[in-house]
Amino acid sequence: MPQANGTVPNPSSLDSAEYNPIDHLNAIFSHPSTLSSISKTSSALSKHQDEIEREISNLVQRQSISDVQSVRSIQAAKNDLAELFRKVEDVRARALQTEEAITEMTADIKRLDNTKRNLTLSMTALKRLQMLTTAYEQLRGLSSSRQYRDCAQLLQAVIQLMAHFKSYRSIDQIATLGRNVSDLQRELLEQICEDFEVTFAKAEVAQRRGMLAEACLVMDSLGDNACSRLITWYCNTQLREYRQVFRSTEEAGSLDNISRRYAWFRRMLKTYDDEHAAMFPAHWRMNKMLANAFCEGTREDFKNILSRSVRRTDGHSLDVDLLLSCLQETLEFEHTLERRFSNTSRASIDTFSSDSERAPVFSQAISEAFEPYLSVWVEAQDK
Repeated sequence: MPQANGTVPNPSSLDSAEYNPIDHLNAIFSHPSTLSSISKTSSALSKHQDEIEREISNLVQRQSISDVQSVRSIQAAKNDLAELFRKVEDVRARALQTEEAITEMTADIKRLDNTKRNLTLSMTALKRLQMLTTAYEQLRGLSSSRQYRDCAQLLQAVIQLMAHFKSYRSIDQIATLGRNVSDLQRELLEQICEDFEVTFAKAEVAQRRGMLAEACLVMDSLGDNACSRLITWYCNTQLREYRQVFRSTEEAGSLDNISRRYAWFRRMLKTYDDEHAAMFPAHWRMNKMLANAFCEGTREDFKNILSRSVRRTDGHSLDVDLLLSCLQETLEFEHTLERRFSNTSRASIDTFSSDSERAPVFSQAISEAFEPYLSVWVEAQDK
């Protein structure tokens, strides 16, 4: 507000929230002499009013422009925000599509992996089946021509290949092939047993020793039952003459001829070592099987002989001196066997003995039959 001297007072008073125009006028016209400046003061106020109106107009105009710009900015911001939301939604939709695509791709990959695995299994099974069929045909040919060494190797391959098809037995072709393989195994077993029987019957062991040794390799491939059958047959064949000559009911089977029994078996072992040992695999321990079969048969013979001697009614009692002599000779024979076979246990002709069964060797293998009758010697000493 201009003063009486023409100056404009500080407008801050006009801007005050406690502005009082009466106080302001009293301040301007504080003396009667200042009334002469009313016109000048009115003019200054009018001018100041005009400036304020222009300033207000400018401010209103600028504010209008600013409002338009703000509206435009707000609208632009809304548009940008809408575009952002649209892009976010688009990204979310693409993310969902990508997730679905990845899920489908993963499922496809799993299906492809399963297909690949099944295809690999099928190809492997087909290849094994082809190998099995080829090996079976070759085995039949080798069996017919008695090429037993090649038969043994090929038979192991056939058995191993056949084991892979146990779960396919429901397929007719596989079942038929399995029966054919089993039949061929039985044919090989019977053929080899027949070869041994014919060879020993014709005394052609020396000429066919090599073939029979290779045949034993086939028996190994056929399994323990096949080996046990051949071992049992060999022991029975080799001891057939002994059982006929030294029957407990015959004179040669009496206790008087016990030394002949042991001499016969020593000759049998020498024949085995010289002529037959090369035919049989070392792990069969055929000489031990033969010795055990001899001891078992001889022990039973002595049990029968001694039992009959005790039950005799003709007045002849058991000869004590003969009993002791036979026992001593039997113990010496057992000791001889024990020295020879001390590294392994007494073997059974039916099964292979295990390492845990190697306690006694041939101790009391035969002399066991004399134990119940040692009381006769004690009674004789008392007399």
